[in-house]
Amino acid sequence: MALKQATSIEEVAGIPGRLTEVFGRVTAAAYPTWGASKNTAKILLAVMKLDPSRRAAMEIKYSEQLVDIIRKHGFHVALLKSGCETINQTIQACMVDNQLPSIIYTEGGFAREGAIIITAGNAVEVADTVISIAAWYSQEQENR
Repeated sequence: MALKQATSIEEVAGIPGRLTEVFGRVTAAAYPTWGASKNTAKILLAVMKLDPSRRAAMEIKYSEQLVDIIRKHGFHVALLKSGCETINQTIQACMVDNQLPSIIYTEGGFAREGAIIITAGNAVEVADTVISIAAWYSQEQENR
């Protein structure tokens, strides 16, 4: 999550490394710290240039199934297109009807794994959305 009017990675608090499952619980390798998650912070700062009210973001593992589930539950989702010169241009290219969807994704590519990026006004809203996505995914797995 970023400070209001953040302009640098050091003004974005993040969790270094990844959240992982340990003994059936999600845990972080370290406590959140300023400037810890450089890639996600760069994306969030670009998002904030288009919508300053969105100060939080989280990346989750990409899968086509998850994108379909998210869409099925009414979220607008945009694909991060490659080929833009800057991250700001890449995020700008995701605009749909002059609105930036709250969820964007990349399928991955050379030296970069796919990711679904959830954005919202604060970290609690992002976490709530991610928890919902996990529940929808779990429910779909049970129905298979």
